Amino acid sequence: MGKVFLLFVAATLLEIFVFIEVGSAIGAMSTIVLILLSAIVGLSLVRIQGFQTLMEAQRKVSLGEPPAREMLGGIMLALSGILLVLPGFVSDMLGLLLLLPPVREALVARLLSKVKMQTRQQGHTFSGEFHHTDGSDQQARLDEFLKSHQNNPQQDGAQSNKQDSGTTFEGDFERKDDK
Repeated sequence: MGKVFLLFVAATLLEIFVFIEVGSAIGAMSTIVLILLSAIVGLSLVRIQGFQTLMEAQRKVSLGEPPAREMLGGIMLALSGILLVLPGFVSDMLGLLLLLPPVREALVARLLSKVKMQTRQQGHTFSGEFHHTDGSDQQARLDEFLKSHQNNPQQDGAQSNKQDSGTTFEGDFERKDDK
């Protein structure tokens, strides 16, 4: 907790120092205009890049891929927007750095290298060949069922509850998931 507080105080003092230096060099009004301009331009860029990141994340989800890079990139864009809105030249420079795709991609790659991705496995995967063995019998059973229900539509299904073995597939299969 003490390190975060010291970092916050140091960042604030640095911003005040840079404000004073820039204000002395270009004037107070020019400094204020420059701060407002950097916030407006930066937020416009955040909006555009955020939309592109969202589209890429949706594309990955539709392909069945995890959008981890896009999510981290979106978080960095949000952080960039916050830094650009905060008054100050140092925070604006950090916000603009996060807007650069190569910088953002390098940070995302570094973060992802430290995180072990875990996927949730559902069900089992099997590989094999099969062939349908009772196709001719299936049509005959369907015809018999339809004929019996056309003759007696009030039938409660007691007669149709004969032992129905369903569809049979024969073949050789091999389990492919992790053992």
